[in-house]
Amino acid sequence: MEELKRMAAVHAASYIEDGMIVGLGTGSTAKYAVEKIGEMVREGMEVVGIATSKETEQIARDAGIPLSELNEHDIDITIDGADQVDGNLNLIKGGGGALLREKMVASCSKKEIIVVDESKVVDSFSFPLPVEVVKFGWESVAKKLRAFGFTPKLREGFITDNGNYILDCRYSNIEDAEEMETMLNTIPGVVENGLFVGLADVVVVGTKRGIRILGSI
Repeated sequence: MEELKRMAAVHAASYIEDGMIVGLGTGSTAKYAVEKIGEMVREGMEVVGIATSKETEQIARDAGIPLSELNEHDIDITIDGADQVDGNLNLIKGGGGALLREKMVASCSKKEIIVVDESKVVDSFSFPLPVEVVKFGWESVAKKLRAFGFTPKLREGFITDNGNYILDCRYSNIEDAEEMETMLNTIPGVVENGLFVGLADVVVVGTKRGIRILGSI
């Protein structure tokens, strides 16, 4: 699967043009894209990166990509990974713990390109949904999540770059991703959740038969 991830990430980097402001995603697949962008920079392309996590920031610096802050720029294109993608290009993200910053960057991007291997494309979601919550009273938030039919589990030993906890929430089914995304964020103490609805423009899928493109720019 690693080669399929790399294949998708390298293809996604071909969407980047000289002079662009580029959102840099977090996770094992996005890392390949960041490394490819670094190679393009070393070959003379001029871009500025906006990192979605401290981890990605370090990878980008090591790759030689000039970095800036979200407050300073409009983002032309973001390349990021996903834990699962459904047929409507809705996503579950946050397995790497950077969902809040990833969603902020995605929402500020003119185009969002998602890179995955073929195992991540599904008919219906099954990956535990990450929900970022404040530390204060997190168990009361978990109780409310259980009332909505989730089975939340604290991601032990993990603190987000924003100083929060993550609850990984199992569920039987998510019938309406848009409604669920909105509803979860109404719970006091929830900072953000890993449902990304209507944000992905293109999904680049690495398959054993080559690259598959879902959506369009």
